[in-house]
Parts: sequence; structure tokens; C-alpha cells
Amino acid sequence: MSYIETLINEKIKKIDATIDTCGCDRRMLQLACKDFVNYMKFSNKSIYTVDFEQKLNDFSEKQRLELDFFLSIWTTMWMNKWKQRVKLLIGNEKKKETNESTQIINTAEPIWQTLECKQELIDIVKTTLINNGEICVTELLAENVLKKELSKNKPNLKDKQQAVAFLENLMHGVHQITKTTGPIMFVEVNKTYYNSVTT
Repeated sequence: MSYIETLINEKIKKIDATIDTCGCDRRMLQLACKDFVNYMKFSNKSIYTVDFEQKLNDFSEKQRLELDFFLSIWTTMWMNKWKQRVKLLIGNEKKKETNESTQIINTAEPIWQTLECKQELIDIVKTTLINNGEICVTELLAENVLKKELSKNKPNLKDKQQAVAFLENLMHGVHQITKTTGPIMFVEVNKTYYNSVTT
């Protein structure tokens, strides 16, 4: 584990000791670390530079203590968002909207694979999400929002008028998400494992 990953792992375990970040919940830790990097890069409230992890060896003891304190606050916020925004689907449990969402995203896949400005658009969406309080599963959420918007109109982004209209619709969709409550990402969990850890 990197230094940051080790710190976030410790914070998560303090909040919920039942989470197995070295086993079945490893993906959760990876997402948290990715979200933290995105927060550092795109949040207008970030107190560190993007390359701060590369400079950790030069940090003074005071700076490391400040980072540790900051991570305690950030991880608590992230865990609260995880509980609000991520729903676990147990066994064969399905939700109609998740199936429909998957179909919509799959429709946009051919456009997505050839999209030249993909990373720039993802960064725009991530910035908007993070600065509106959506700090959990930001990367996945940004990609899903983009694919859904692409599937609606299939715009030619080389056409200036279509590109502007697409961005306006995209930003409207992102802001609508930040105003909603409840789960927006769904994760399937093995029923056998779930029963073994809850009995």
C-alpha cells in the first residue's frame, strides 16, 4: 500500500471495523483512494497540490499530522456519502432502473470508444460533482453521466453548435444529480458471502 492508501485504510477501519479492506472490500478502499486523489486535484477547497503524494518524503512531522487530521475528516465524509449513494444488491436482487441504466450506457459505448475529448469531459464532470459535494465514486459517476447524455443525442462534438448544446445538457444533468438523495450507484454482492458475515 502507498502511504495515502495506508492512512485511508486506517481511517475506514476506525469508522467500521467490520470492513475487510484487504479482502472482499478491497474495491471499496481502491475507490476511496481514487476519490481522494480526484478531490485533491479538482476541489476548489483542496489544501494540497496535485503532486503532494510525490513530496511526502519531504513533509515535516507537523505537515504529516495535518494531513492525518485532514484525512480523518475527509474519510468520514466519504463514508457517509458511500452509505447514501451506494446500494448493495444481494444475490439475485435486481432493480429495474439499474437494468435500464446499463442498456442506456451500452448504447453509448461505440461513441465512447472513439471520443477524442473523453478525458477533458470526464474532468469537467468530476470538477462539478466534487465541488457540489459528490466526493464518492466520482470517476465512475462522471463516466456514467457522460455515457447517458451521449446515448440521448449522439452529438457530433466537432460541430460547435452541437458541442455547446451537449455541454449545456450535460451540466444540467450533473447539477440535477447533486440535488438528489439516495443511491445512484449499485454494487452486486455475493449472497453466500453476505450471509456468512451477517450471521
